[in-house]
Amino acid sequence: MRSLNVGFTYDAKTDYELLPGDAQDKYAEFDFEETLVEIEDSIKSAGHKIERVGHVKTLLRKLMSGEKWDIIFNIAEGIKGRNRESQVPLVLELFGIPYVCSDALTMGATLDKVVAKSIVSSAGVLTPKFLKIEKISQLSPKKFNLKYPVIIKPSEEGTSKGIESDSLARDFKHVKKRTQWLIEKYNQPALIEEFIIGSEFTVAVIENDPPNVLPPVRIDIQGKSYLGEEFYTYARVENDDIGYICPAKMPKSLEKKLKIMALASYKALGIKDVGRVDIRVNKKGVPYFLECNPLPNLGKGDIFPLVANAAGFSYEEAICKIFNSALKRYNLS
Repeated sequence: MRSLNVGFTYDAKTDYELLPGDAQDKYAEFDFEETLVEIEDSIKSAGHKIERVGHVKTLLRKLMSGEKWDIIFNIAEGIKGRNRESQVPLVLELFGIPYVCSDALTMGATLDKVVAKSIVSSAGVLTPKFLKIEKISQLSPKKFNLKYPVIIKPSEEGTSKGIESDSLARDFKHVKKRTQWLIEKYNQPALIEEFIIGSEFTVAVIENDPPNVLPPVRIDIQGKSYLGEEFYTYARVENDDIGYICPAKMPKSLEKKLKIMALASYKALGIKDVGRVDIRVNKKGVPYFLECNPLPNLGKGDIFPLVANAAGFSYEEAICKIFNSALKRYNLS
């Protein structure tokens, strides 16, 4: 394969600073410098050149000045609105430049948890019952038909933004108070869904033809692998409470269910090259789709070194498999 000129689009934590009134988790999805270097080194290991481009505004400036690349490795999260992850793919499509990861439609559909749950549900994937609340007047105790406990989340965020211990509710008064806070704080609809008491897993899928479902990862919180009513919060993502177990001990039948659900979700949402599906499993061993991230954390501090090793290849090879799957889609390999 010839050496390619690869552009690299991303949002780095160091490129932004919080303003007065901003939520502390506003830039939680953005990448650390270490992650950028790890991805760059992986692409270079395959003999390609890689140039940092940065976020969507820098990309636009460079494109308007005439700069070009053979392909873009895109992990940019965007800044504002539920279509923020779609911004870079749309710009690249406008300028006719190939890119790694999913297209704008998939990025928007997956970031909006309500849309994503509706899509996978229509494809036969089980997801917890839920409500979308845009304004607090939509909530009524007489019409509230979800089973307690429920969890209240922002409908258009990732990285557990807006999720705290207070997000779990056991009565309508709590639901109403938390929902109103969330709508006002994050300026977006709230997703209220039935909380699945049990264990949590995440399953990475890479490549396209065919998709490669990697070994499931079991989520550990404070040393416990059976979580019961424990769950991801933004604070736990930022400290050492969260652990990843892979390979994880589980019945073969459960592993099969998790992989089938991850693959079905990946296909239903139209994901390309890489995605990560979060799944909650109840006490009876029934899995429920929570969400899917088409821009998962690709750094060595997250799951990809673990799942790559469990699948029989290195972290660098995993990044190159993701990259090469995009090259194949564009007939560049």
